[in-house]
Amino acid sequence: MRKITIAVLLFFSLVQYAQAQNEGYQGKKWGAEVNILWPIFPGNIYKGQVTYETWRQNDLAGDVYVGFHIRPFEFREDEGEFSNYALTFGYRQFFWKGLHAEIYQAIGPGFNRNNVIDGKDYNSWDYEVGLLLGYRLELFRKEKRDKMKFSPYLSTQHGFYYLAAQSNPHPIRNFEGEQPIYFGTINLGVRF
Repeated sequence: MRKITIAVLLFFSLVQYAQAQNEGYQGKKWGAEVNILWPIFPGNIYKGQVTYETWRQNDLAGDVYVGFHIRPFEFREDEGEFSNYALTFGYRQFFWKGLHAEIYQAIGPGFNRNNVIDGKDYNSWDYEVGLLLGYRLELFRKEKRDKMKFSPYLSTQHGFYYLAAQSNPHPIRNFEGEQPIYFGTINLGVRF
């Protein structure tokens, strides 16, 4: 838990440092976005986050973000009833216009009730990491965005998540160990 606390404090310290370095910039630095794909496919997963642009030089820019990931209980044939919740945070590096790479991290509790193998309940603290590539499409031209109070956008990303640590793993039928999971997102966001 101590390492997690240090990582979170370091993350917020970097945000404050970057904010101080970028004080003259007048653009829209804050953003909020929700993943509109995951509630539909694969279903029953809800994710939102707040972003902050820490620096910009023309098309090159960097965003930090913090958010949440919610997966209410659902039955999985090889596990039993499963649910997890997480605090998410990371960094998004823009290279050209909306083209970006993202480092993703999530930490939170995972729950397995009525496990199909032994009938027991399992509670675990899980830590996930991910690497994504994507593109943010601004919905209006820059001239119009600069005049608007809120600037909407869509972004899509593709990448891999990996469950890097689990405090109390539960048994899973036909399971041979953690593997990176390919996934995609479609985020609806607004910058302000």
